[in-house]
Amino acid sequence: MSEIDSYKHECIGMVSCPASYGLGTVYFREERPQWEIPLYRIDDDAPDATSFDAKRGDFLIGGGGGESPALRISIPEAINFLTNEAWDGDSGDEICKAYWTMNQAFVFCEGYEKLGWTPVRNIEAWLTEHVVAFVIREYANVYGMVAGPNPIEADGSICRLPTAEEQAIW
Repeated sequence: MSEIDSYKHECIGMVSCPASYGLGTVYFREERPQWEIPLYRIDDDAPDATSFDAKRGDFLIGGGGGESPALRISIPEAINFLTNEAWDGDSGDEICKAYWTMNQAFVFCEGYEKLGWTPVRNIEAWLTEHVVAFVIREYANVYGMVAGPNPIEADGSICRLPTAEEQAIW
């Protein structure tokens, strides 16, 4: 069972990672090395039994537990942090939190390096920027209204909308 199943949630996107290695999850496609990781929106506060420390509206890349490693992104905090120069809330370290092992991080980083990430950047921050850019673009009527005037360096190109089938599964 995936940790995400402890929450009411919706799959709002898919995050691609052209990793050369699999970790034995359903996302690694053997015919062409590619991770397809769901981007979830949490639709209720975290139950006590979960470890994501998430609240309603936060995002998770991956579902944790038996599904795949996860990254929690606090929303609207991440949007404000990245787009509003006057932001005086949490720092970037508190806005996103990774739930993966060193081996899993290696697999992700090897794949994301092919898409422009470099070890000079914090991988969690790089992923957060892409996700925020994606949701501001694709869900402008919700997340674009929260965004400040500053542009985001990432373009969100590693993310896409889920197909109807993916949305039903995840």
